[in-house]
Amino acid sequence: MLFKIIFIFLCVVYLLRLLSPFLFKLLFSRVVKKAAAQQAPKGNQSQTKTKQHKTASDSIGEYIDYEEVE
Repeated sequence: MLFKIIFIFLCVVYLLRLLSPFLFKLLFSRVVKKAAAQQAPKGNQSQTKTKQHKTASDSIGEYIDYEEVE
């Protein structure tokens, strides 16, 4: 009886060890797709804000880095 339980437990562990890379890959791809779907509308808004910010900074002028004189 005890041998049978230990044998079944070892078989389950061995099968999980063989299947785990495929299961993790499937799970990871689903998480990435969900994150990309949620990020897509937000990404469009951030791109328009950065474009507006860049055009405003271009009209200000050039940045000059002055060195200290000792």
